Amino acid sequence: MRLRQILSILLTTTLLPAFLSGQTSFEFIAKSVTESQDTRFTSGPKYERALKVYNKLADARGDRRFPLPAFVMSSSEQNVAYLEGDGLSIGLEEKAYDLCMSLGEKEGENAMAALLGHELTHFYEKHQWRRGFADAYIDLKVGRELKSTTDLYKVNCETQSDYLGGFLAYSAGYPVYAKLPDFYDLIYQQYRLPDTMSGYASKDDRKALAVKSLEKLNDLVEVFEMANLMTAIGRYDDARAFYKHILTQYQGREIYNNLGVLTVLSAITNYFTDSELKYRMPVELDLDFAGGGTRDGFSERVEKRRKLLQEAIQYFDNATSMDPDYAPAFLNKACAYFLLEDPANLERARFYAGVEAKQKAAAMADKYPRTALDAEVLLALLEEKAGNKTKAISMLTAIKDQSSVANYNLFIMNGQAPPRGRKEDGPEDESIDGIDQNGVYNFTRNNRREKKEQELFGQIDFRAWQDMGELRNSKIYVCKPPTGSAMSTDVYIHLTKPGYPGETFDGYKIGTARKEITDEYGEPNFSLPLTAGEIMVYEEVMFVLDGDKKVTRFANYFFK
Repeated sequence: MRLRQILSILLTTTLLPAFLSGQTSFEFIAKSVTESQDTRFTSGPKYERALKVYNKLADARGDRRFPLPAFVMSSSEQNVAYLEGDGLSIGLEEKAYDLCMSLGEKEGENAMAALLGHELTHFYEKHQWRRGFADAYIDLKVGRELKSTTDLYKVNCETQSDYLGGFLAYSAGYPVYAKLPDFYDLIYQQYRLPDTMSGYASKDDRKALAVKSLEKLNDLVEVFEMANLMTAIGRYDDARAFYKHILTQYQGREIYNNLGVLTVLSAITNYFTDSELKYRMPVELDLDFAGGGTRDGFSERVEKRRKLLQEAIQYFDNATSMDPDYAPAFLNKACAYFLLEDPANLERARFYAGVEAKQKAAAMADKYPRTALDAEVLLALLEEKAGNKTKAISMLTAIKDQSSVANYNLFIMNGQAPPRGRKEDGPEDESIDGIDQNGVYNFTRNNRREKKEQELFGQIDFRAWQDMGELRNSKIYVCKPPTGSAMSTDVYIHLTKPGYPGETFDGYKIGTARKEITDEYGEPNFSLPLTAGEIMVYEEVMFVLDGDKKVTRFANYFFK
């Protein structure tokens, strides 16, 4: 081997560890190491409980492109929580755990999720890289220039971690932790910290930044909430704009997957006719839709839907690149290939549904209980397309009681009309916080100046009202599509907050079982399965259900 090659290898193996060891850790606070002895542990009831929160957060992000840092707990009292500079571990101090749990069982886990979500965000956003680079190359001009901006960079990183860490906790099922600014007071008091510390913003500034982060977080949560509601009522193009807005700030596998599903649904709704597609696709967002007529010529429609389906496949590829075991994205990718229709793509659909999706879903059946069933539905449609209708009917019959998509498609395949919901009364008979449909419209007109407004991709105007006037336990959302959009009507949604004390016109309220609703109204015309529940959509009324199939929130909606 040539001398130059040997020197190159030696330099690489020497510099890489040196650079990694030079990376700086991120601590929630930083006291002198001499003030506290550090004993780390990875067992015991406290560790197990904190680890469960940690794993839930990591699973919600779903990014497996890099090994997840090991979780440890520490007996020290110097950092509260921290990400090691090498990115190999994230720690929570036992004292910080005790502070969290002193707030109560639920509130304690919410606070812990906020702390650990904050540290995980440092890891996912690679905040430690720039600081480590500056330390490792301090003898170079570029290193010194970066070092001179380190304090400002750290403040930016801490603020971003409060913001995106909060959204990560929310996406994992924890409520937005609105008491984070007050939690700073508790930490500074119990850790006996001065209000001002070197390398950190003052306590008052950190609290003020936390308030700002919470405001941004609530805005992002509202966009996410509206994206799901718009999907449920079939406004797929608008919902895509909401998800694209989220992607500019937060990248998670579910966001990529849902954006891909919406792109598939947009292609179906806008560029397939009833005769071209009569079955319901078993995409993981289980929605009812109908192919509509369009003025575009056949070849133009085919080209537009092909482009949308290929775009969707890219989103699914992004999701599976983050998590190679994410079964729903493989199934949804198979649905996109099915809709592309040519023989090669139909074979790809069969492979991704029958091999990738089913095998990965079977290996993680507790996480993806419906994916294997939905894959079986698509395999049945592939059999029907191949001319094996009898076999396809047999496959759907076997699972029709377990899958509403299979049941729907079985009716169609047998030449029968599928059952529809019986709900007739719209929100003209309903009110939330004492406001009926006409009242919602008048409220938005009379309170124009009090609205929160965001402009999203495609120039969609998203407006929100809450915590004012009659809106004691609810919020109003309005989506105004851009001028010239195919969706020319505005969407009005009046949504209850969790724990709403009232009930619907027919007496349904928080805690009502799904069966009570379907016994009266029949199965919903639209249904959107969520990670932990479902949105049931009837004529101008929606019910949000949890994993136990009980109502947690409901909404009235209309178009104007």
